[in-house]
Amino acid sequence: MKFRHPSFGMIVFFGLFIAGFSLIAFASTNAGVAPKHGLDEFEGDRYLAPPVIFGILLSMHSVAIGALAIASGDDHPDRTEATPHTPRQPGSFTRFVRAPLPRVLLVGPIWAVCSLVALFIGHTSAADSGAPGTVWGDLTGNPLSALSIVFLCWATANMCFAWSSLAEAFSRDRRSVYLTVLTCGLCLGPLTAGLFGYFGLATLPAIIAFPLGLVFLIVSTALLIPLRWWAIRRVDRFDLGERLPAGNRRGIGRTPQPPEDALQPGERTLTSYLGETFNRSSEASTADPQMLVLTDRRIFRASIIAPGRTFILEQAEPGQLSGGTSEPRNNHVITTVLLNGRQPMSVSGGTAEASRRFAEAITVLARTGRLPR
Repeated sequence: MKFRHPSFGMIVFFGLFIAGFSLIAFASTNAGVAPKHGLDEFEGDRYLAPPVIFGILLSMHSVAIGALAIASGDDHPDRTEATPHTPRQPGSFTRFVRAPLPRVLLVGPIWAVCSLVALFIGHTSAADSGAPGTVWGDLTGNPLSALSIVFLCWATANMCFAWSSLAEAFSRDRRSVYLTVLTCGLCLGPLTAGLFGYFGLATLPAIIAFPLGLVFLIVSTALLIPLRWWAIRRVDRFDLGERLPAGNRRGIGRTPQPPEDALQPGERTLTSYLGETFNRSSEASTADPQMLVLTDRRIFRASIIAPGRTFILEQAEPGQLSGGTSEPRNNHVITTVLLNGRQPMSVSGGTAEASRRFAEAITVLARTGRLPR
């Protein structure tokens, strides 16, 4: 699915959706609230409707961020045809933070203005007009009250973008971290914003809400811009490593050495063992030296025809690794990679100490999933 940057129309649509949904909740709650001069048959709480609309407005900013992510889609084209040896990375729901910075920063004020309009509409028909001096009570008469709402809604959107940027930074190589950050944001973001709006904002004095909203806006913007920049650079570096050939990643103009020249794009060597040291001037042996290589994608035995020319003889999947052995035989050391479900891979030569260390390392890797330090 091709990524689409959030358009201006899409941003406005979600802003209107936030305002409309909040007004519906406010109207249904306000209908059951006691009127200003007495109780009706509902016998409701006259102070319930304003906290409801404030809580829903702030929490909906977090929810709408998620909806905007889904509507924007993922920017991963199908890379199977272009680079068949490169594994396709999983899609990311936070790629919308990679939209141009002005467009990202535009989301907050547009949604804040839509929210303010919804509050103005709700205030005109509210059964409880609020206490003088508070954000709700001075909504239509004090510009500080209106500005504090704009700042707080704007800051909420910025914080959601900042949190999404943090998740996006790990969307390629740390999938568990990415999912954890994303889940925490989707759960804690709406909950925290909604609780603040419900329990504190409506009755908060406007003279306090204004500087509080201004500080929140400055802090959220200061977090969003560098976090977004860092996330984009981190993902781009990883994607660049996936696209470039191994030789280009390790130095332009230099002939890749074994096992670099045998690696696929984006493949990374975990450990390797060279059976014989390649010596162009040596004529003692006519056999090409061989090596065992373990990467993050496969296990293979290769023959080194010449520097920069490595030919893979056989290969296996990483999940087939069972362990390794090192044993002397006829004045040579035989190093073997043991595999499940197939014949082992062996090479001859090298030093006994290097062979032993390699065998121990891949045995630990097979048992624990990690190489020893």
